[in-house]
Amino acid sequence: MRILPAILIAAAASACATTGSQPGPEAPAGAAVADTQPARLADATARELAHLARFEPETLDRVYPELRALAAALVGVDAAAPGEGAALPAPAASGGPSHDLAGPPDMSGGASLMHAVHLASYRREAMARRGWEELQANHPVLADLDARLELAHIPGQGDFLRLKAGPFDSGAAALEACGALRPSGQYCQAADFTGRTLGDPAPETGG
Repeated sequence: MRILPAILIAAAASACATTGSQPGPEAPAGAAVADTQPARLADATARELAHLARFEPETLDRVYPELRALAAALVGVDAAAPGEGAALPAPAASGGPSHDLAGPPDMSGGASLMHAVHLASYRREAMARRGWEELQANHPVLADLDARLELAHIPGQGDFLRLKAGPFDSGAAALEACGALRPSGQYCQAADFTGRTLGDPAPETGG
């Protein structure tokens, strides 16, 4: 069993509005989350992680590389310690940087904790880019979202690029966005916020 780094356990335990949890000394009962997008995203992620850690711990195995990298970033180191179930290194007594850290984990195959909406599929990225611009212009609900492309192979039809928009803090929020889009005839399905950022170079394929 992989062990969740201690920093994430602490962050999840101190997140406000977690069902059944008692606020610790670092999180007074009346403390409010800062009114910024990163703070709101961190709060929602911490609450979801707290739920998974208690009731669906096996789900965390799929995103362990991302959790380890986030834990490392939160404590100000370059990367998490290597090894299955390894905890984060303790700060050096001298306060100097540690030189025994592995490189960042490969997250290319990891599942996202965030949610998205799948809006369309295209054969070429140029078509996806134009489609995304039109969708944002026609649907205000998409205006502040980011787009990602995910390669999908459909037997008998070939390869397609799925256009996704997000991130949403929950599947319910993604479904709510679809509810606003579908009356106009726009295709929309809730999905994970996986894939590469629209505009990033496509990954090279081995030959």
